[in-house]
Amino acid sequence: MSDKIAFSLFDGNLTVTWYGIFVTLGILLAYFFYLFLASKRKIDIDFSLELFIWVVVLAIICCRLFYVVPRKEYYPIDSWDALMRFLGLTKEGLAGLTIIGGIFGGAMGILFCVLRYKKYSYAKVADCVVLCVFLGQIIGRWGNFANQELYGQVITNPAFQTWPFAVFIDRDGLWHQALYVYEGFFNLIGLIIGLLLFFRYKKLKNFTISLYYVFWYGLVRGTLEFLKIEHKTFPGTEIGVVQVIAYSACIVAFALMVLNQKGIIRFQSKIYNEAGDSLKLLTEYDGKVVAGVIVGGRSYLEAYAEDALEPFRPAGELTLAERRMRAVVLGKGRAVIKQSAEIAPEEKKTVSEKKKTDKSDKNNTK
Repeated sequence: MSDKIAFSLFDGNLTVTWYGIFVTLGILLAYFFYLFLASKRKIDIDFSLELFIWVVVLAIICCRLFYVVPRKEYYPIDSWDALMRFLGLTKEGLAGLTIIGGIFGGAMGILFCVLRYKKYSYAKVADCVVLCVFLGQIIGRWGNFANQELYGQVITNPAFQTWPFAVFIDRDGLWHQALYVYEGFFNLIGLIIGLLLFFRYKKLKNFTISLYYVFWYGLVRGTLEFLKIEHKTFPGTEIGVVQVIAYSACIVAFALMVLNQKGIIRFQSKIYNEAGDSLKLLTEYDGKVVAGVIVGGRSYLEAYAEDALEPFRPAGELTLAERRMRAVVLGKGRAVIKQSAEIAPEEKKTVSEKKKTDKSDKNNTK
């Protein structure tokens, strides 16, 4: 595709490129896909909308920084115009992004929203987001086709000088390996495997899918770097910087994925793991004590509340008094009472007075 510009507006003062269209389309479809996955994990749409804004903004910023900082000789900051070019705020736009930077930026966006709302666990939200990143990458990579970039070695065999094996590059008039197609294909496989894990393996612990994404993408990206013509290497060596980062992330992610699934390490607090992302706090209603407390993995008796008097609140915001109460809600209007003699002093007094009242009523009846 020789023409990178899709159309122009305002007498040519504003140009829209095919690269920008593909990237934007990838972001939007990834967001709608996230809403579908989030609904399966009971994540509300208000949280999802703010999450989308922060993840996209921080991802784009980090995508740009990870591209220009290692290439500071091409992006010097010695004047105002140079600074604008460094930031991608010129007519050329964001001509230069690195997806690895976007992963870091997106992770920070998730962390910010989780800490801001304290409503859902980081692990649970991240597992939904990373599957959408797969989809966004698959679509966004077509922007590289429009810009005639992300290609590999020259293909001299005429039998393979055709799409999807190769792409014709105008600047040198040769056929090259279509790395954007290769990466999109392997990411599609990764997405399918991730969806199978998401929907079919109920015993999969939160954050395992996030670690799986890092493992899979690190493996794919590190391997494809062998085929690239130009890639950043460590000074005085032929070792690719991206390859070291990608393979290191792949190995570490795989090890953590196994340890997390076996329960040796935990990326989600015990509160979230055993009681869900939010504890629905109920008060004493009609003589039944039904208030939120941490589950300790012990034996519990079932009890039912007749009414929910308070809305959902994050488990991390429970007060000390609420933590001492004797029930944890498993579902709407349903609670479990712990078989324990641990009752707060004020509760002991209430229970004692209630017993005396019941005994007095029985004597009066007789």
